[in-house]
Amino acid sequence: MKRRNRLWKKSGAAALILALAGSLLAGCGSDEANKAGSGADSGSGSADQPLKIKMTLNFDGKEVPQKDNEIEQAMEKYTNTELDLTHISSNDFCTKLPVMIASGELPQVLASCGAPNQSYLITAAKNGAFWDITDLIKDYKNLASMPQLVYDNVSIEGRVYGIPRFRPVSRYTSVYRQDWLDHLGMQPPKTLDDLYQMLKAFTEQDPDKNGKNDTVGVTIMISNNNISFDLSSAFGAPNNWSETDGKFVKAEETPEYLEYLKFMKKLYDEGLMNKDFASIDVGQNEGNLENGKAGVINATTNNVLGFQTRVEKVNPAAKLDFVSALKGPQGQRVSADRGSNGILMFPKSSVKSEEELKQLLTFFDKLADKEMADLLEWGIEGKHYEIKDGKAARLNQELYDNEVSFPYNKPLVTVPLTSIKTPGDLDPISEKVVQVEKENEQFAIKDPTMSLVSDTWAERGAELTQILIDAKVKFIMGKLDENGWKQQLEKFKQAGGDKVAEEYAAALAKSK
Repeated sequence: MKRRNRLWKKSGAAALILALAGSLLAGCGSDEANKAGSGADSGSGSADQPLKIKMTLNFDGKEVPQKDNEIEQAMEKYTNTELDLTHISSNDFCTKLPVMIASGELPQVLASCGAPNQSYLITAAKNGAFWDITDLIKDYKNLASMPQLVYDNVSIEGRVYGIPRFRPVSRYTSVYRQDWLDHLGMQPPKTLDDLYQMLKAFTEQDPDKNGKNDTVGVTIMISNNNISFDLSSAFGAPNNWSETDGKFVKAEETPEYLEYLKFMKKLYDEGLMNKDFASIDVGQNEGNLENGKAGVINATTNNVLGFQTRVEKVNPAAKLDFVSALKGPQGQRVSADRGSNGILMFPKSSVKSEEELKQLLTFFDKLADKEMADLLEWGIEGKHYEIKDGKAARLNQELYDNEVSFPYNKPLVTVPLTSIKTPGDLDPISEKVVQVEKENEQFAIKDPTMSLVSDTWAERGAELTQILIDAKVKFIMGKLDENGWKQQLEKFKQAGGDKVAEEYAAALAKSK
C-alpha cells in the first residue's frame, strides 16, 4: 500500500466548517453503532486479515521515511495491521486540519492540532463528529495506565474524544551553547538577569571566537500563535488565564505580562535576538542555532538531545545545555501544559462501528507493550541501539530521530513508555531531562481554563488570539507604545475577551 499525497482545498473552508456536523456524521447511523463488538479483547484485525488503518498525523521531521521500512513493518507485524500513514508538516498542519475536518473525507485516525480547544474541534466533538471514548478507556490495560489528570486536561465538557499523546506536564526549556558560555568564562543562567547577560555576551563578545561580529543571543519565531521564547511565567504572569474567586483575567492583561514584553523589546532594541522573528519558519529558526548564528533557542525537553546532534554535525566541538524554571520576581516558575501533545481522534465518518473503534483502541494499546515500547523508544537493535550490561545505549541519535522518533514515536505514542521500555544507559543530556521534568512539577504554573469550555472562545478564539499576537509583535518592534498596547487589550476585550472570561467563570461555577 503506497502513501497517497493529498491536496487540501481551502476555498469555501469557512462555509464547510459551519456545515461540519452534517458532513462528518453522514453515513454514521445508529444501526451501525449498535452493532458493537465483543470488547477490548476483539483484537486488531483477525488471524487471517490484518486491520487496515489510515491515519493523518502532524510531522516534525525533515523527511518522511519510505513505506514498508523496518520500523513500520515491525509495528504492522506485532499489531496485525496494515498502516497507511499521511504525514503533514507541523508548519502546515494547523492550517489544513479545519479544512480536512470540514470536508468530511477523513481517515480512521486523525491527530489534533495541539490541545483540542480550537473552535472547530469543540464544535465537531459536541455535535458527535468524533467517537467518545470516555467509557472505553478502562478496558485497555495500557491506555488505562495514563494519569487521569492527562485525560481530564483534554476533556471537552467532561468527555474524552481521543487518546492523549502523553508528555511531561512541564517541559519548556531554553537551550544554549554551553561551549560559548565556557569560552566567555560565564556560569549557566539561573535567573532572568543571568539569561539577559548571557544573551548580551553571546551577541557582543564573539562567543565562537571567529573574530567576526556574526552571532546573536537568541533565535525566536512566532509559533502556535505565540512568541516562541515565552518567558512570561518567569516574570510572574499567569499561564494563559488567571482565576481568583471565580473571576478570570487573560495573562496579557496583567502588569507582569507587560514586564515580559518590555524585556522582549529590550532584546529586540539591543539586537540580542533575530530581527526577522515575526516572519521566519521552524526550519530557519532552528537553522540559526544549528549553523552557529544564535546561541539560544526555546525547546521542549524531548528535543534537546536532537538539537545537540544536529549542532554537532555542523560543529563537532559544539556543546549544548539547557535551563528551564528560571528565577524571576516571584521565584522559580515555568508554564505547565496539559500533559499531552494533542489527541488522536476517531471520526465517525470513517470509523463506522464501535467494533472498529475498539480494534483501533487495541492497536494503540499494543503500542505500549514492551516489544513496541522498545521499538519506538530505541529502534532496531544493532542499527539504532545496542545492549550494554543489560541497558540500551543509543548508537546514532540522528538516525533514530529521522527513522523512528519523528515519524513514529512522536505522532503515535500515547502512554508514557519510560517504565515499560528496556532501561537505557543515558547520556548526560537525557539524564538531565529526566531530572528537570520531575523538578518542574513543583514550579509548574497551570492554566485554570484547561478543562473549561467557552462558546465564544470556541467560535472566535482564532480572531481574538490574532489581535493579541499582532499587538505583541508591534510592541516588541516599537510600533506600539504602552498606551497602544492597552488599546489593543481593550480591543481584545470588546471583541469577545470579556465575554470569554464570563463564560469561563460560569463553566467553573457549574463544574463545582
